[in-house]
Amino acid sequence: MDDELIERIKAITNNGELYYDYNDDIDLARKTSFEICRDYNNGILHRNKYDLKKLKKLFAYLGENVRIEANFLTEFGFNLSIGNNVTILQDVSFIDCARLIIEDNVIIGPHCGIYTSNHAQEPELRKQHYCYEQPIKIRENVCLGGGVLLCPGVTIGKNTMVLPGSVVVNDLPANVVAAGNPCQKIRALAD
Repeated sequence: MDDELIERIKAITNNGELYYDYNDDIDLARKTSFEICRDYNNGILHRNKYDLKKLKKLFAYLGENVRIEANFLTEFGFNLSIGNNVTILQDVSFIDCARLIIEDNVIIGPHCGIYTSNHAQEPELRKQHYCYEQPIKIRENVCLGGGVLLCPGVTIGKNTMVLPGSVVVNDLPANVVAAGNPCQKIRALAD
């Protein structure tokens, strides 16, 4: 995809307003990303080859020393920034229709879903495939346990650990252990 197309899609999806999700440009971006992800995943599953160069051209930013396991999916890629020393385990999906920032030293467990996308709340607009987006930020040294879901608009504070199976619907502060549905602080981390 060329930069002009990417900027045109960002103007539609990254402003927090409702938009028609089956726009031709958006469909093309999604299809392109899915093809690259399938190719990357097939390299791991069939040849044990981790070719991050395939993903690097898709992402807004990809840092050093990143590990991304098989069955990885990102909806667009160009809204996704991944820092240094990040581990993303198997079966992780990023619906990155708005900015999704993952800072350094983050671990994302298997089967996590990180979703910037909201479907329209009004039933008629939802039926017509309207959506709106809210960015997500995962700060430095966060650990997401297996099966964690991050909902649109949340920020996970630095050093926080989210226990497996949690559903994060609100921001979490730095330096805590959190769990549940909805996810809440259980305790502060020791200094």
